[in-house]
Amino acid sequence: MSSSSSQRAALTQFMQFTQTPERTAKKILQANNWNLELAIDSYYQNPSTSSASGPTNQSAINAIFDQFKQPDDPPDEFSIGATMAYFEALGLQLDDVTLIPLSKALGSESMGEFKRKEFTEGWLQLGADSLPKMQDKLVELRQSLDTNEEYFKEVYKWAFGWAKPAGTKALPLESATEWWRLLLQSRFGDNGHLERWTEFLTERWKKSIPKDTWNMFYEFIVSAKADPTLTGYDENGSYPSTIDAYVEYYRNLEN
Repeated sequence: MSSSSSQRAALTQFMQFTQTPERTAKKILQANNWNLELAIDSYYQNPSTSSASGPTNQSAINAIFDQFKQPDDPPDEFSIGATMAYFEALGLQLDDVTLIPLSKALGSESMGEFKRKEFTEGWLQLGADSLPKMQDKLVELRQSLDTNEEYFKEVYKWAFGWAKPAGTKALPLESATEWWRLLLQSRFGDNGHLERWTEFLTERWKKSIPKDTWNMFYEFIVSAKADPTLTGYDENGSYPSTIDAYVEYYRNLEN
């Protein structure tokens, strides 16, 4: 059975056994590396892992939304100004990678923007209805990002659509390099390729980054962590031409 098939089977069994919604079930399974037995134990032993295990006040979440919503904001939406005020209240800095999984959890379609429905449903699923509880959940999201590789990969891939300008198919190069640093520096910066990749793109490539390159760079940087000299890199493999060109650039630097 493939990894995706086994995860789907575990998700189905967990939902049937605990009667939790899919989003909650998936979050708990991810936090337990998709081990069904551990996830079920966690669900019953740690009530904070599920919004279904304790009452979460939807009205309180709505009140928080209203607290930060600006007078000129569209109906039931946060503008950038409202989001900045909300992040400040949470103690969340814009250079904190946790803002990405938080935005994903709250259904943000575009950077810095939230809609009431998704905001409320997201916090209901996370099980937080006050600013202190929300701050605690930020810690949990960061821990999951740091310790769960599958969850990190899911967040990484999601970030492309969220960060790119609306109506476009690619991420501007300058934006892409900043998001790569934020997401990947702590994980892969020590092997040297992240900075050299950025140099290559800025000096030689000078183009925006399409989704395929964004997704496959993650696979490449994981591989490069195990093979930092790229001796095993296959130019005839499935990597996009951008990464092939980078490998050639890197090898010329080393020779």
